[in-house]
Amino acid sequence: MIFKNKSGEVRLVWRTVLLVLPFLLFAYLLRYLPIRILTGVYINRGIVPSIAHSRAWSLFMEDPAWSSIPGILQGLLWYLLVFMMIKWVEKGSPSWKDFGLAAGRKVLWLSGLGLVFGLLMYFGYLGISILLDQTQWTWFPEKQGVVPIILMLLNFLVNGFGEETAFRAYLQDRLINRHGLWPGIAVASVLFVILHLLIYQITGIALAANILLAGLYGILYVWTGSIFPVGIMHAVFNLAPRLLNLWPSDMSLLIVNAVSLMVVAILFLRYKEPSRT
Repeated sequence: MIFKNKSGEVRLVWRTVLLVLPFLLFAYLLRYLPIRILTGVYINRGIVPSIAHSRAWSLFMEDPAWSSIPGILQGLLWYLLVFMMIKWVEKGSPSWKDFGLAAGRKVLWLSGLGLVFGLLMYFGYLGISILLDQTQWTWFPEKQGVVPIILMLLNFLVNGFGEETAFRAYLQDRLINRHGLWPGIAVASVLFVILHLLIYQITGIALAANILLAGLYGILYVWTGSIFPVGIMHAVFNLAPRLLNLWPSDMSLLIVNAVSLMVVAILFLRYKEPSRT
């Protein structure tokens, strides 16, 4: 059978498609429709069509406040899609554990771990960039109002947790159950980066760096059994450069991610709990 395996379950490849394609369609419409509508409004006000489109595109794609609103909705969509996959496709009963959110009393500790680790890695990126003469250390944070900062924070938190829920708590767990620990982490990491390739253009070095980072997320999730540390890290990497206006080089991302992945993998193999394997 094409869509189902011998056990009558929808094949994992089709579950992946059903998870990702609706998200991509929804994300496109969330940006396309407002830009089209606002472009029409500008044109009706007598603005040249090319300039009208440029202004509308800039507002919904670059403005910290306005671009965060569709971003928040995109992040929330991951939870709905995972819920639908478990409830209607897999015929299961979704729980907090299925979303990677069953941390109990460890929430603060795991969140703090993600925050500290994320900041250490981010400043590691900047340090390596400076050593390689690829980044100038300048302290000119972009001036943002309270509302844009709050919206950006919500945007990156919701997106960070939403993506990690979809790719770690949902896809990676099922890939590991089907193919084993390391193949499951590797495939989930590649799929995670492919999604971003469909949305953003990145260099080959950045591509490799992001796969390594996704692998790091995967190991930390398996080790802790929680989305909280990786969700916080994800948010830090998206928010910090925008607030501080300090962007690391691709090579620094590759070096720091490779070293961090190696260290975490070694520690995981040394101290992992038998029950997590």
